[in-house]
Amino acid sequence: MNTDKLVKLVPLTFLSIAAFGLNNLFQIPEWYDELQQQAWTLTFQQVDIAEIALYAISGFAFWLIWKDRSLNEITWTAFAYFSIVLFSSVWSLLFFGLASPLAAFFDMVALAAAIAIAASQFFRYNRIAGYMLIPLIAGALFFAVNNFQLYQVYRDIINA
Repeated sequence: MNTDKLVKLVPLTFLSIAAFGLNNLFQIPEWYDELQQQAWTLTFQQVDIAEIALYAISGFAFWLIWKDRSLNEITWTAFAYFSIVLFSSVWSLLFFGLASPLAAFFDMVALAAAIAIAASQFFRYNRIAGYMLIPLIAGALFFAVNNFQLYQVYRDIINA
């Protein structure tokens, strides 16, 4: 493998680390402890593992496409990939920063759609890269359902 192809992994790796870091900027609000007691939700470690998997898998899949092409050749594919990073990074801001599980639900739905669009774009260039995103769609939909359930419990907590 030539150095140029390997060098393209560097910005994707830094982007993934930065996006993951954004998701860990916000303090856990007091209402979240009560929410966890009243609703089924994932632990922070499980969420972190899911986020790391999302960034690593989508980043590597995008690299499989980008390594042999310029960004000019794959503009829409790159846009689809960066949409995944954006929607995934915004979740923590919406859920914890703005205390809006409902907005976080819609963000997860948008993330699932962005992953599906990216997968369709990735298939055009590399079938393996496209298939790598399929489990991420299922994961985003799972998190969307969980966020909606958390919103319902949160609404009850706030209205009590």
